[in-house]
Amino acid sequence: MDELDDLFRREYGHLISALTRALGPSSLPLAEDVVHDALVSAMQAWRFGVPRDPKAWIIRTAHNRAIDIIRREQRHQALLPELAGMEAALAPSADGVNQLAMMLAVCDPSLARETQVTLILRWLCGLAPKEIGQGFLVTTSTIQRRLHRGRERLRQLGTLPDPDGLPDLQARRTSVLQALYLLFNEGYHGSNPQDPVRPFLCADALRLTELLLEEQATTHGEVHALAGLFCFSSARLATRRDEQGVFVPLEDQDRSRWDGALIERGLAHLGRSAAGDHLSRWHLEAGIACEHAIAPSVGGTDWDRIVVLYDLLAKQSPSPVVALNRALAVAERDGVDAGSRALMALAGERKLSAYPFYWAARADLERRAEQPAAARTSYGQAIDLARSSAERVSYERRLRQLDVSGSGRSRSSS
Repeated sequence: MDELDDLFRREYGHLISALTRALGPSSLPLAEDVVHDALVSAMQAWRFGVPRDPKAWIIRTAHNRAIDIIRREQRHQALLPELAGMEAALAPSADGVNQLAMMLAVCDPSLARETQVTLILRWLCGLAPKEIGQGFLVTTSTIQRRLHRGRERLRQLGTLPDPDGLPDLQARRTSVLQALYLLFNEGYHGSNPQDPVRPFLCADALRLTELLLEEQATTHGEVHALAGLFCFSSARLATRRDEQGVFVPLEDQDRSRWDGALIERGLAHLGRSAAGDHLSRWHLEAGIACEHAIAPSVGGTDWDRIVVLYDLLAKQSPSPVVALNRALAVAERDGVDAGSRALMALAGERKLSAYPFYWAARADLERRAEQPAAARTSYGQAIDLARSSAERVSYERRLRQLDVSGSGRSRSSS
């Protein structure tokens, strides 16, 4: 069932972009109806077996359903020229061109940034409105309103824009990259309490990022940097949770199981990202992820370089989470006391007070500093705030280890 869910989600994005490109942005509601009906038909027809080529089955069903709806609504003559090209637009070979055009179209400058990101996550990545709302920490009704604004704007467009002719391409590309970053994070350690790690979302984010690199107009150093970040992080996915689905701390992960091919791919992207003189947050985050990926162990990691990169990131994109991660890197480079001071300086940050990783990091440093009573209190906070059983059980294990030993040296990164 997971494989079918993954297929339906991917095909949703493929079909929406293809039909919108073929029939025009004003026909987006029609495209949504067609895709919904095609996927429902697939679920019903495949109850007793999946066809040999499920993608082709869905495409054919969507094509036929589009013609049926257009005829029923007596729009056949108006859309006759577009119908002639619909079959070509639905061909798998056109997926990349269609999705790139759609990504850039929904990042129209007249739309607010959060709306642009929402549209990409829905129409190109196939995430449900509820999932997007969880990622944004807003209600599903808010997401539905953003989707409505996006539909209204796209209705005003005659065709999906050609990347080569966009005067505001840089601004649109920035929105696309932010959306893909959010998508990757939702897969790497997301808000879904039942399934906080969903590798298929990470793979989709990487695929769409590398899609930008297939066209000269959207090839840029920061796109390579983001692709590199995704590669380095994805390389660790197989070891981030154990057989019970519980998060495994970084120092306990089996590095021999990290994906060497993805690390090499990340290094290639990072090398290409150096073209030009712009140092983006994606360059800095990719550099940090690279140091973790190539290090032989936690102790053998170049923590000095990581702290320097976090210093630069804190100046360019300051946030409490960046400051938290920097404090943990300082603890590795300069010792627990220095890291604890940097962490305690964040105690007044309201955003961190409800962030379970902050309390877990604080507990780990307190445990390493042989302050078991304080560590127990902080672990308790982390357990209370945990967003999934995978997080909660991980913190409970550390608390039990503390009760057995009274102190320890475990680190918090995962």
